[in-house]
Amino acid sequence: MKRAVDVEIMGHQFSVTSDDGEEHVRAVAEYVDQQMRQLAGGRTTTSLQLALLTALNIASEYWKLRHEQEELDRIISRLSQRLTTRFGN
Repeated sequence: MKRAVDVEIMGHQFSVTSDDGEEHVRAVAEYVDQQMRQLAGGRTTTSLQLALLTALNIASEYWKLRHEQEELDRIISRLSQRLTTRFGN
């Protein structure tokens, strides 16, 4: 059931509607806030530039993890096939 959760990112208030639960939404918002603050690092930049750089960094993290997961899935599949061949019915 979707529910609105109020969060704050870089001093801006947002109401986020999600099925993922309040704890999850708050944790994700806190992560985004931390990433944006780390990138800002005291530099003067527009909110849009900072948001786009943060989005690119998070997308890069996701992309790398997704490819690592795909490689792990391939390894597990190969090992499973070897085990089935060796010990299969």
